[in-house]
Amino acid sequence: MTVWRIHIKNDIAKGYTRKDLLSFCLKEKLIGVGWGEIETRLNDESIIRQEASIYAPDEMAGIKALNAMRKMKLDDLIWTRLDGVYYLCRVTGLWENSSPKDIHYKLDISNYVNVEWLEIGHEQDIPGKVISSFRPAASAQAVNGVEAISMYMWNKYTGTSRYNVTKGNLDIWSVLSAEAIEELVLLYLQVEKGYHIYSSTVKFAFREYECQLVNREGKHAYPQVKSGSDSLSADDYMDAFKYDKNAEVYLFATSENYTFNNCKQVHFLYRKDLELFINRYQIMLPKLTQCWIDLCEGFNKKS
Repeated sequence: MTVWRIHIKNDIAKGYTRKDLLSFCLKEKLIGVGWGEIETRLNDESIIRQEASIYAPDEMAGIKALNAMRKMKLDDLIWTRLDGVYYLCRVTGLWENSSPKDIHYKLDISNYVNVEWLEIGHEQDIPGKVISSFRPAASAQAVNGVEAISMYMWNKYTGTSRYNVTKGNLDIWSVLSAEAIEELVLLYLQVEKGYHIYSSTVKFAFREYECQLVNREGKHAYPQVKSGSDSLSADDYMDAFKYDKNAEVYLFATSENYTFNNCKQVHFLYRKDLELFINRYQIMLPKLTQCWIDLCEGFNKKS
C-alpha cells in the first residue's frame, strides 16, 4: 500500500470555481490532475512521454504527475487539501480505466482515479510529514513514512477495519512531531504544575525558551523542549534569572541527555513524567497525538 499526496490546484475553465471542482470530485468520487493533452490510458511511461513531447517537449511536470496517477493501486491512500481542510481518499478505481468527459477537461481533472472521500480536519489533526509533503509544487507524489498512521486514521475515522494495521512497533517519542512534544510539555506544566501561558509570548522568538508561563502566585516559568537526539544543559538557561530571580526553568529532551548544575530552580523532566500525565489525561490531548499513542499501544518498553 502506498500513500500519495495530490495538490488540488487545477487550471479550471472560465465560469467555474474551486468550489465547483471540489463538489464535482465529491459527487463523482474521484481525484486527479489535469494535462488533458495526454490522452493515453496505457500504463506505460514511454507512451506518456511520447504524447507529452507532441505538445510540450519540456513538460516534465505533466509526465511526473501522470506517472504518479498510473502507479496508484486499489486501496492506496491519497492526502489532499482545499481551503485549509485536509481529506484522505481511498483509491477504488484506477487511472487506466478512467473515461474523462467534457466536464473533466473543463475542470482540468481529466487524469483521475476513483476514490472514497473522507474529511479529516485542519492542520493540527494531520501528520507532520503529510503537511510538509504539500510544500513541493509537484501535482502528485508519493509520501513515505506515513503508511501506518494513514491506514490507522482511515480505520478510526470510518469506524472500519479496512486496513490491517500492526500496532506497538513504533516508539511514541520518535513519531511525535517536535510541535506535538512541545504541546505535551506545556499541557503538563499547566495541569500538573498550575501554570498558565501568556499567549502573546508563544509568538515571540525567544532564543532559549518556548514561551513564558505564570501561576496564581505570579511566579514565572520558562520551558524548553528538544526532540530527537538533542541534549540540554542547565548552564545554557541561566539567563532567565537575570531579570526574574524567582523564575523556574523546565527542560525536557526526549533523549534525556541532560547536564546539571547546582541551580535548584532548573527542573529536568523525564519521559516517565509525561507518560504518567498522558495516561491520566489522554482525553485532553489533540486528536492526532491520541491516534499516535493508540497506534504505538502506549509507550516503547525502553522509554
